[in-house]
Amino acid sequence: MIYSDKGYIGCFEMNDKDLGRRQLEEYVKQLTNAGHKRIIAPINGDTWHTYRLMNWSGDEPAFPFEPHNPLWYNDIYTEFGFKPLKTYRSDKFSIDVEPPLCTDTELSFRDYREGDLKLIYDISLHGFDANFLYDNITFEEFSRLYQPVLPMIDKELVVIAEIDNAPVGFMFSFAAGDRLILKTMAVLPEYRSRGIGAKMFHHILFTGQRKSLRTAIAALIAEGNNSHKIASKYGSEKIREYTLYYLDT
Repeated sequence: MIYSDKGYIGCFEMNDKDLGRRQLEEYVKQLTNAGHKRIIAPINGDTWHTYRLMNWSGDEPAFPFEPHNPLWYNDIYTEFGFKPLKTYRSDKFSIDVEPPLCTDTELSFRDYREGDLKLIYDISLHGFDANFLYDNITFEEFSRLYQPVLPMIDKELVVIAEIDNAPVGFMFSFAAGDRLILKTMAVLPEYRSRGIGAKMFHHILFTGQRKSLRTAIAALIAEGNNSHKIASKYGSEKIREYTLYYLDT
């Protein structure tokens, strides 16, 4: 489908290459006629929902909530003239960490509690508002997005960071077999550059290690962002790559 208010193409699945090419051509035509000079795809309305295409994969099995598509989808876009707008990756590494040492006496971590989803929403709004293609969503929309994940929650694998008992960040992860899936991390802008993200990361890895999880996957991270830099310190290696495309008309 098309999102003519934004110049986006999303919710677009192809079973046949020729039909896919024709449908993509029709979507581009409609968005061009609506006056869009740049078209971005695939993105299901906004970056809170599913977006980007898997364009390379190693042998690692898929993990829950990962975008998955035939690799030839990329050919349909690039043959039409779409170019990479932003690239993302998922990295895997072994969990082998020492107990965390927190030298910041103001900083503390606690486990997820009933009702913390609203807190995670509030931090996300401020923690992600400078992110690429950011859009606001309501708490009701946010709650619907997390409904499939909530049954998988291990309260010890969702960490709230607090300074003087005030929440300043969170990290959301869950177990899938013997893998720890590191899904989302956010720190309020005014508390960045204090190493809080790195300390949350290590805290969750150590918790996963205590629970006999063997490997971690830093999921769907933008190339070169803070999560990527932190994961690389643990010897992470890329297992999947994804691309978000654009077409200037």
